[in-house]
Amino acid sequence: MKPINLQYILMISAALIALVMITHYTVKARFELKTMVMISFMSLLSLVLAVFLSMTIPLFGFPSLRFGFSQLPIMLAGALFGPWWGLIAGVLEDLLELASGFITTPYIGFTLNKALLGLIPGLVFLLAKKNPQKLKFYIGGLVILLYGASISFILSTNSVSASKITYILDWKVKLVLIGLTLMILPLTYLVYRSLKQKDLQKTTFQAWLLSVILIEIVINVILTPIWLKNMYGIPIEIQVVIRSIKASFFVVLNTFMAYFIYRNLQRIKK
Repeated sequence: MKPINLQYILMISAALIALVMITHYTVKARFELKTMVMISFMSLLSLVLAVFLSMTIPLFGFPSLRFGFSQLPIMLAGALFGPWWGLIAGVLEDLLELASGFITTPYIGFTLNKALLGLIPGLVFLLAKKNPQKLKFYIGGLVILLYGASISFILSTNSVSASKITYILDWKVKLVLIGLTLMILPLTYLVYRSLKQKDLQKTTFQAWLLSVILIEIVINVILTPIWLKNMYGIPIEIQVVIRSIKASFFVVLNTFMAYFIYRNLQRIKK
């Protein structure tokens, strides 16, 4: 193990211990064995999904776009046990990736991403308990922001350059990209209406939808392109266009998967 990796692991370990102590003394969280086991299990499950069931594909020549569901366990930890425990689960998972050697180049930005994966759902579910009627307004605003900004960005981008190659985005390409971005919306609405007529827990579903949209916007569309730009010089314009399309699909997949898994895990937690 490289000295810089060891130093980073020690730093993250110290931060993790500090987070546990802060959680204990600020929110009066009890160190129940069941909670600790579940948090550890979800962090380990996230690592397994990242290593064995995720796929990283080149983004205009750079292997930087990952497809998979490794973030779901961390999101579930935050929703089930609260924002602080979700944050701890995310940092622990990052520490496990570093210790296992799956990550060879540590970067504080991606550690922050993992922490936010657990923190955001935890905060959203707290909001859902206090003001469930406001969820649909937040969702509506963020959907308009996500898809409106994505379309505006596509329309305003005429070319992107990477690896000394310039890619021209003419109107045909732009229309295809916009179509890929929007095609998932009607399907999402139809599935939601179908579930609503059956056994849909409306507040829980809306909380998950809001959580996933926030994660896609804050982490995958805004922060990750910045980190990759700083690390590898990958142009932000390329990343935002591709990640906006990816986000439109993963908002749907992650919302429905998280919703159904969450309902089953609630029974285990009780």
